Order: sequence, then C-alpha cells, then structure tokens
Amino acid sequence: MLTKDDIKHLSTLARIAVSEAEEESLAKDLDAVLGYVSEVAAVATQKDAIPPAGDLRNIMRDDDDVHPGGEFTDMILKNAPDTEDGYFKVKQIF
Repeated sequence: MLTKDDIKHLSTLARIAVSEAEEESLAKDLDAVLGYVSEVAAVATQKDAIPPAGDLRNIMRDDDDVHPGGEFTDMILKNAPDTEDGYFKVKQIF
C-alpha cells in the first residue's frame, strides 16, 4: 500500500501539486492500478499455461528473388522534369 509520503514523493517527481484530499484518493487509485498490473504480469509470465493456437510460423517471404538495384532507375528518371548524374534534380532548399 502506498503511503502519503510515497504520494508526496511521486508528486514531486512528476512536478504536480497534490492536495491532502487528493493524496488519499491517489493512494487508493494507484494501489488499484498497481494491483491490476501485477495481475497482468503474473498472467503474462505463465507461458506454458496457454498452449499456442495452431501452427506458429513466419508468414513473411524470403527475399531470395529481389529486384537488382537500378533495374527501374532509367525508366523512373525519364519521367523526372530534371535529372543530374542519375538523381532527381530539385531546387535548393537551404
């Protein structure tokens, strides 16, 4: 259980002003939140409790058949209004 000193310390760290009435309310609320987090953490660590659903496998394809670099460069640069040394030429920004 969080004490009033804990709440004061947390409010100092968070740089927020907390009145005495709010301290009690915050202590109860934070205890509830921390209790819920500990329940979730306990469930999340029980990996063997729930068997995996179906066949787990990677659905991403292997990149064995990738396009060679520059295969479409000339075709793309033909559509550019201005190019220089194989790059798009644009106005200077800075």
